Amino acid sequence: MFHHHFRLYSQILFAIDAISLFPALGVAYAARYYLIRYSPTEFRQFFNPELLPFQEYSVYLLVFLPLWLFLLRATQRYSDIWNCSIRRQTARVANLVLAAGIVLGFIVFTLKLEVSRPVFFGVILLTAFQLLMNRVLFHWILCSRNLNEHNQIRILVVGTVEKAKEVGALLQRAEKWGYRVVGYITHNGTHKGSTHFPVLGSLSDLPDLLAENSIADEIIFTGMNRVPSEDFEAVIRLCEDLGIRTRVAADAFPSSISKKMTLEFLDDLPLITFSTAPDHNLGVIMKRVIDFTLAVFLLIVLLPLMVLVAVAIKLTSKGPVFYRQVRVGLHGRRFCLIKFRTMIDGAEDKLWEIRHLNEMDGPVFKMRNDPRVTPIGKFLRKSSIDELPQLWNVIKGEMSLVGPRAPLPEEVSHYHLKQRRRLSVKPGITCLWQISGRNEIDFERWMDLDLEYIDNWSLWLDLQIMLRTIPAVFTGRGAR
Repeated sequence: MFHHHFRLYSQILFAIDAISLFPALGVAYAARYYLIRYSPTEFRQFFNPELLPFQEYSVYLLVFLPLWLFLLRATQRYSDIWNCSIRRQTARVANLVLAAGIVLGFIVFTLKLEVSRPVFFGVILLTAFQLLMNRVLFHWILCSRNLNEHNQIRILVVGTVEKAKEVGALLQRAEKWGYRVVGYITHNGTHKGSTHFPVLGSLSDLPDLLAENSIADEIIFTGMNRVPSEDFEAVIRLCEDLGIRTRVAADAFPSSISKKMTLEFLDDLPLITFSTAPDHNLGVIMKRVIDFTLAVFLLIVLLPLMVLVAVAIKLTSKGPVFYRQVRVGLHGRRFCLIKFRTMIDGAEDKLWEIRHLNEMDGPVFKMRNDPRVTPIGKFLRKSSIDELPQLWNVIKGEMSLVGPRAPLPEEVSHYHLKQRRRLSVKPGITCLWQISGRNEIDFERWMDLDLEYIDNWSLWLDLQIMLRTIPAVFTGRGAR
């Protein structure tokens, strides 16, 4: 399906999903109220007779709403929901409701909120049912175009036979949504090879076909780089005069490149944009909001622990409490990374003495029993407590909670060309490398994991990595 068509549907579906909690709360609250009020006396003993006013439950729900929106974006993947079966969507809804239930239950338990259990479980179950009904209705509305020929979108494909067949095959996948290919127009009217749709003529026949017959609602031009610009412009103007929507396939670029291509506008100037880094604007904004909020929260909560660590470092070895080092961040920008000092003062000056003992391949230096590490530094590294000051780097916007490890400038100078792509996103405190064994994996696999993270980035992936980081920290797997 054409993305701008689907984007509207997906935004509407997201909005309906977002407010689904409120009718679910109303029905669950009313059911709980009338169930106890009109039930036999012996049945009422199983329930707490007191029920908070509905306004208080509404306040709880409003507080939970931002987290609910985050979970929706993270688990439902609205970008491909049109091409997702009802079965897979049901599984996604189950994951969402389970995650929301766990989070909401944790909040209720931690804050000791007076929440009725029947209301709680009623909201969860009714929300799950409503989300499923939203998707069934969404699927039916899109398919309803095929119920009436007047609602279908008739498409004529213009181009070389090979290119036209490729576009026709893609449109066939969207036939159930009401898109119907009426035929092909080739550059010279040839019929090379078998085609699923009829060849209606050559490019020179197109003006007459359009002027005499209302054969198409839209026209897709493909492979037009072989057509003189003045001829192509004349056809486009004719379609404009007839009110026919036209689309031009950007197939002059290799398919591996065009998959990462977007069209943007600088005022009235159209720009074709190629980018391998995440460009989900709303998602990137939400990632920054989450980074800042969680970093501030964790810094406040962990401040007593960090004070104790600072005192321990000061009492057990000479030198500053914090270790500052220049690292490479987003698009090669350099910044000062902050950690708790885990080595003796002046450790960098002694690196040349043990460089030959490096246990990690590639430009990164790692050593299991590094003699420069202080006794308390071993514990801080094993538990990853030494990285807590990096929360300040996250607050400043130099780093993210999740992202590739921030490399040293000399490490970057030894990167292969493709490995430099890991600098297209902000570095992070944790990433796939940290939860996959850290120093137990080789350098090439480490780089591949970082690129895999960039290619598959989503808020849901960030959440999964953060949750998997907790057991990784406690076990200390791969830490040196």
